[in-house]
Amino acid sequence: MDARHELTDSSTAQTNRLRALLLGGDDRDRDFARGTLTDTRLAALARHRPARDASREQVVRQAEIRRLALALRGSHRALRANSRELQRIVDDLAPGLTDRRGIGPIIAAQAIISFSHPGRCRNEGAFAALAGASPLEASSGHIKRHRLNRGGDRALNSALHTIAMVRMRSCPTTKAYLARRTAEGKTTREIRRCLKRYIARELYRFLTATITTTSSNASSAA
Repeated sequence: MDARHELTDSSTAQTNRLRALLLGGDDRDRDFARGTLTDTRLAALARHRPARDASREQVVRQAEIRRLALALRGSHRALRANSRELQRIVDDLAPGLTDRRGIGPIIAAQAIISFSHPGRCRNEGAFAALAGASPLEASSGHIKRHRLNRGGDRALNSALHTIAMVRMRSCPTTKAYLARRTAEGKTTREIRRCLKRYIARELYRFLTATITTTSSNASSAA
């Protein structure tokens, strides 16, 4: 995942620099800056050449736009290749994990890294605590509330958050749960915390069963 983080940081920096240059240009450039910098749009930027009567400043600026557009296309290719490699690794270690709603290769890889091996966390509660997904009591009087647990593995917590957000938008079961808890007076933030706790349990059980089985099969083959 370190390589992934480096690629993402580099791509973000290139995107920010390119947008800044485009925003300082003409109407065409500003339109590019406001839209999504897809590979098609980046290719168009790389092909564009300054007018013959362009000033020295415009020529230099256009050359830098072209360089960044080409570099960003390269970063996009590297990120796609990295995603494919992560998918292969995840399929080897935890087959079926990315079949679950909201879990792509990047999220799955982070979950596996944080889980590490069966036994690292003694139970699902410990795994939830590791993820910072075990809400802390914050009740007052007759009102029972929980507050965010800001401890634990923040990368794993972010992965749980992403899964929860995807399911809240697209999973019928989760949407029904959201509606029911909202009717009970829970806030969206409180409901999301509960979902993250449930997802932590789901991941713990899946990874415990799957990685144990995968390890046993590998040992038998050896």
